Amino acid sequence: MTDEHCADAVQILSLREVVRKRPAMYVGGTDEGTGPLHLLLDVLAGAVELAVRGRCTRIDIVVEADDHITVADDGPGIPAAALVDLLEVPAGRTRGELTFLCSDLPLAVALCDPLEIDTVHAGEQASVVYAAGLQRAPVRVAPAARSSGTRIRFRPDPHIFQCTRVPRAEAARRLADLAFVLPAVSLSWTFAEPRVANLADRVRVEVGASPFGVAHHHGAYGTGERPIAVEVALAWRAEPRGRPPQIHAFANLRPSAGGQHVLGVAAGVRRFLKARGDRGLHDLVAAVAVQLTDPRFRGASQSVLLDAGVRAAVKQATLIALMSWAVRDPEAVEALHRRTRAR
Repeated sequence: MTDEHCADAVQILSLREVVRKRPAMYVGGTDEGTGPLHLLLDVLAGAVELAVRGRCTRIDIVVEADDHITVADDGPGIPAAALVDLLEVPAGRTRGELTFLCSDLPLAVALCDPLEIDTVHAGEQASVVYAAGLQRAPVRVAPAARSSGTRIRFRPDPHIFQCTRVPRAEAARRLADLAFVLPAVSLSWTFAEPRVANLADRVRVEVGASPFGVAHHHGAYGTGERPIAVEVALAWRAEPRGRPPQIHAFANLRPSAGGQHVLGVAAGVRRFLKARGDRGLHDLVAAVAVQLTDPRFRGASQSVLLDAGVRAAVKQATLIALMSWAVRDPEAVEALHRRTRAR
């Protein structure tokens, strides 16, 4: 047997090390909302288990604008002596060996910065703070100042997750489903949205910490008799997965399902990247808004913009946005070109 396969060369990793090395194996994607949503549901699972056992009547979830999440319940709380054992798994042990309630919490501990837990059990209040899976200070224990229950506040670690934002629509759907199957429990959720000044902020919120940055432009096009105001913002997700483009489109402030402005964004991207088909559009997140007089729409819902002149205007605005981005960050543009050619 060669040296590299000897028993002495086998390294036993802690759960923290394993999870942080391969986070996608445990919580899904790190460059979109899949991972943060998975963490929310993992933390929520403990309160749900208490509710199923009839030991909890209220669960509150708050998602803040800066991506911190709080899950609070009115259950019996966690004994101070068991708190660290609940949150950590010694090296060499697996998730399946945890028999205590909230067995998924060690995953959240490993992948969040910070994770703060405050719990009241039997008149005793205990709290502890973790960062990137490491305990910051000893558990603090004091006489309880409130009724029993547990409050966990956390944020997906931005060193692991390029996008730390929980997707609001999907989270609301999952929580609504949960409320239906737990009718005896008061389940509430509140989502705070970050303040955005323009479409570039809207795209930035969606893609998170993308290495490509955001291309952005707004200007006036068309003729004097029929001017078209265009604003466009674009970015590509950090991890190439071949996902279809996600283009948020607005016409005269109304959300639209598609149309000439969406086609204009796609045409501008293809021209800039000199790419055919959808190669350059994979993993794209964009937002486009147009303002024009007497717009024409198709369909009963008036959600598809038909005006032919809009496509050329948006294509030009998209090209200007991307060319300005190329001047500002040529290395990012070259990296995107390489990624496009590799498809």
